[in-house]
Amino acid sequence: MNVCIFLGAGASAAENSPIQNELFSEYFASLKPKDFESDMNKELYRFFKQMFKIDVMKDDMKEANFPTFEEVLGLIDLAEQRRESFKNFGLETLNRRSDSIRFLRQYLILLMARAIHKSEGRRNEYHKMLVDNLYESKLLEKTTFISANYDIHIDNTIAALYRRKKEPIMLDYGVDFNNFDVEGGWKKPKDPSVKLYKIHGSLNWLYCPICNSLTLTPYEGGVMRLLDNIKEAKCLECREVTVPIIIPPTFFKNMSNVFISTVWREVERTLRKCDVLVFCGYSFPDADIHIKYMLKRVQSSRKKPPLKIIVFNNHEGKEEDSLLKEEDRYKRFLGSDVIYTRSSFQDFAKDPLKYIKNK
Repeated sequence: MNVCIFLGAGASAAENSPIQNELFSEYFASLKPKDFESDMNKELYRFFKQMFKIDVMKDDMKEANFPTFEEVLGLIDLAEQRRESFKNFGLETLNRRSDSIRFLRQYLILLMARAIHKSEGRRNEYHKMLVDNLYESKLLEKTTFISANYDIHIDNTIAALYRRKKEPIMLDYGVDFNNFDVEGGWKKPKDPSVKLYKIHGSLNWLYCPICNSLTLTPYEGGVMRLLDNIKEAKCLECREVTVPIIIPPTFFKNMSNVFISTVWREVERTLRKCDVLVFCGYSFPDADIHIKYMLKRVQSSRKKPPLKIIVFNNHEGKEEDSLLKEEDRYKRFLGSDVIYTRSSFQDFAKDPLKYIKNK
């Protein structure tokens, strides 16, 4: 039995990572007055004060009513798409704020990366529990992980399997890194391995747009190097400064990067062969039309029996109305056979075999 486990934001929230609505408040609440001397934080301060009337230096961040990350990135992406600007935030104009929208976009992505990175060390309990239980059930090597998250909870959990003296297992992202050829670097995966496809990019991927190569920073959110030590964020091939591969959660996703395209191709190929698809911590949002498109392509062309789909996205305090609407979204699009449980990612992690075989 081949299993695919899709990890959404709720799986990371189980480890106390900030959810989308908390990213801005968590980031700005963590800053000290001297931090606002950086170009990035000066620009973000100006942006939120002008656009949303929020003074991130003086207002109470616990009480501030921030827009969601998706809403803010949506504004920036739509302005770029329409070749338009906001007052004092230009786009390719001959003034001192030229191209500030593109700078803002990078700053917002780095803000998100910083907020997530600060939470990385908090916990990794349930991802480890899930992987260990799959291993004990002899299902791990038949499992492919698909993650829509940028954090590296699942990455580090799987990568730790290689350190085992008995039966070391490798992590395979489905793409080539230039670290493969560096002495002491990340080794090219070979069986036994576990595949992890990061469909929206990852905090530990650094992309070079000059030589079109990708560097992996194992066990580390390497994107932070762009903020903390830019000399360490240079490409191993051409020594130019790298950029993050992080696809933000908006309707206007740009999926053209060659490595992201490769990952999506591998995901679709894998889904065509799998027997069970388990969604963990994923609400099936409207903005993820790319995911819905791929799933419908897989569903409509499978030669094997219908794909068995199980959903785990409950959590303490979740309203009944929210559960019902979410169940309807899944079943309306993917069919009435979807098994929408009232269980959480944590429940699934504790005994994955029970749910996979009994449902």
